[in-house]
Amino acid sequence: MTTAPGTPDAEVSKADLVHRQIKEEIELGELAPGTPLSELWLVERTGASRTPVREALRRLAADGLVDLVPRHGARVSRVSLQSVRDLFDFRALLEPAAIRQATEAAAADPVVRRTFTSMRTEFTRILRRVPSQARSRAFYELADRFDWTIIRATRNEHLRRAIADLRPHTARLRNLSHGDPQRVEVSIPEHLRMCDALLAGDADEAADAIREHLAQSLQTIFRNLAQGPGEGLDLLG
Repeated sequence: MTTAPGTPDAEVSKADLVHRQIKEEIELGELAPGTPLSELWLVERTGASRTPVREALRRLAADGLVDLVPRHGARVSRVSLQSVRDLFDFRALLEPAAIRQATEAAAADPVVRRTFTSMRTEFTRILRRVPSQARSRAFYELADRFDWTIIRATRNEHLRRAIADLRPHTARLRNLSHGDPQRVEVSIPEHLRMCDALLAGDADEAADAIREHLAQSLQTIFRNLAQGPGEGLDLLG
């Protein structure tokens, strides 16, 4: 991050830490959509002064995770059905192209191939486990690693950055909406299908598999939001 003239390095570093902490809490659902974020409350919560807190809020607003409302301060940005659809429509444009490039990378690079082979083994082990919260957590942690491995294996820098920039929004939707244990039972085979296609060098099948995975995820999110919308969920948006 570029340091503004006259800004002490310590404050820049503290702003980074505050930004990271609040971003993580939003992604994990600890700060729900619509939660007010007063400067005083954040100063107490983070132990930072007002200057790095304000800088962190500006950056979170640029990330699309915080709304800065005139005369009302900041709040965690709300989630609408339209915003969810827009996110998944964009992912459906980007991620099939990314997994195609990851398939090519796995065919050309033994290290990349071993990484995906190891993940396939892990998905299979999780599939065989008895359903539980610990199993679901293990799956989502592995799925997140799988997604980041695809991103890193994507040769196009702009495509990598575009998908990476969407990850915070994807993460908080997962925590908002994936309370349905049946989704795990479907999603694990979906990931195995992606792994199998990728390792077989079948870029078309890998792209189809990730499109189907995104479509099924979107249906689950819509169903869960409609059944139990929270205060920060705008179902009319």
